[in-house]
Amino acid sequence: MPTQDLPKLDQPELFYTEMIINNAKYFAKKPAVICGDERLSWAEFHLRTNKVANALIALGLKKGDKVCMLMQSSIPMFELIWGTIKAGGVAAPLNVMMAQDSLARMVNNSDARLVFVDATTREQMDAARKDLENVKADGLFCLGGANGYRAPEALVDAAPDHRPDVTLTMSDSMNIIYSSGSTGAPKGIEHSHFARHAYSCGFGPGMKMDRFTVSICCTPLYTNGTWITMLPTVYWGGTVVLLSKFSAQAFLETVQRERCTHTFMVPTQYILIVESEGFEKYDVSSMKVLLHGGQPITGKTYGQLRQKFPLAGLYETYGMTEGFITLSLPADKELPGKLGTVGMPIFGGDIVILGDDGKELPNGEIGEIAGWSPALMKGYYKDPERTAEMIWRDARGRTYIKSGDLGRMDDDGYLYVSGRTKDMIKSGGINVFAKDIEDVFMSHPQVMEAAAIGVPHEKWVETPLLLAIMRPDATISADELKAWGNAKLGKFQRVDRVEFRDEFPRAGHDKVLKRALRDPYWAGHAAKP
Repeated sequence: MPTQDLPKLDQPELFYTEMIINNAKYFAKKPAVICGDERLSWAEFHLRTNKVANALIALGLKKGDKVCMLMQSSIPMFELIWGTIKAGGVAAPLNVMMAQDSLARMVNNSDARLVFVDATTREQMDAARKDLENVKADGLFCLGGANGYRAPEALVDAAPDHRPDVTLTMSDSMNIIYSSGSTGAPKGIEHSHFARHAYSCGFGPGMKMDRFTVSICCTPLYTNGTWITMLPTVYWGGTVVLLSKFSAQAFLETVQRERCTHTFMVPTQYILIVESEGFEKYDVSSMKVLLHGGQPITGKTYGQLRQKFPLAGLYETYGMTEGFITLSLPADKELPGKLGTVGMPIFGGDIVILGDDGKELPNGEIGEIAGWSPALMKGYYKDPERTAEMIWRDARGRTYIKSGDLGRMDDDGYLYVSGRTKDMIKSGGINVFAKDIEDVFMSHPQVMEAAAIGVPHEKWVETPLLLAIMRPDATISADELKAWGNAKLGKFQRVDRVEFRDEFPRAGHDKVLKRALRDPYWAGHAAKP
């Protein structure tokens, strides 16, 4: 038989869309997604997302078109994300906390012609809609309908539930995450299907996720951290549990009711949980993985989590929405000298530490962290100049993303984060790491969260200022806290003063926006050195 006539076997690329079909076959009756009292089985979720996809296609959506959604976490939003992806579109969930000018800029930047909101966000879109450039009146949808918006439910219900006829490639775009980050205006971070595939093949095995996983998503669907546990759960056929609004009580009640196993949260959320009244009333024995990221967790909170979740492992992730990632496993922290590590790169990634000259530094030296990963973004959407500014190339020509964070690698390949380059405080010409100051003040039992920034000083040019969010029962004064902390710091690290705050500006529910804290102090002065 001629070679060209020999039978060839398929070598399928297992997209999320294919895995949803597979999960609907093998786990048909098992819950795919739960939010409050609502739930969809895998069979129902598959058919519902087919209907959403076909409804979008009927509205004119073509492969690669963007769909914006300004919504609270809910099953309709979850269906819309995955229906968009099934239709070959690009899901662009938007931060519901954005001001109207930023909101309009994000929608315009995305080129979306279809925008979906719900009852909780409609007024925000009302304020921004006059500035929308590509969205016509018939492209605005509100769940349940509203004046000036179309109701999507009737369109979806009338759509066929067959699989949409769309061919995907791993290089096709899957989503855009709009992140204000901690360094500037919102930017659209464009991910391919392959980059998102890396989450399931990296985080999934790293956190032992499988078809029995029940992930509780405590951060909104528009934040990339939520996708860390959501994506592998969808891929491997587990169950995604959505909290439409986070509270410690909602988390504890949901974990007990749904027997949740995995979660990702930021440190502030964990603090609220371990210090909530009545914690002991709830059965949290099902929890296996407590993942945190965005900022370090204090030794006190770490100890409280180990005490209150004795059957769960404490994991830590570090990285950027732009795409490189590390993961620290519970066993890593137990190794001698490794307690402060954020782990090692996952799924074939790599980390380097760069000096001021852009050259790689040896182990042990502090410099800028840069990373490469199969999960790297395609780039900032429609912003090649900003993308180019982020790139560092190694000897092989691979494109690493510069983080703006300071850190070091030890001889065993573990990464340690020291802070952001712009968080470096140069007091009297001496480099002072904000994180070192924060760690000291965070060890005080009455401090819930701390942020150290550099502010102008007549003699030293710049000096440390400590901003603190105190616990509700705190009795210590700012001056007393300053004296307490400075007694534990080196002379060059001591803060000039302490100020109390009720909250910090944040990038979503993640990193504190240090620039927003710092800028008012530098108004009228030369730019921060």
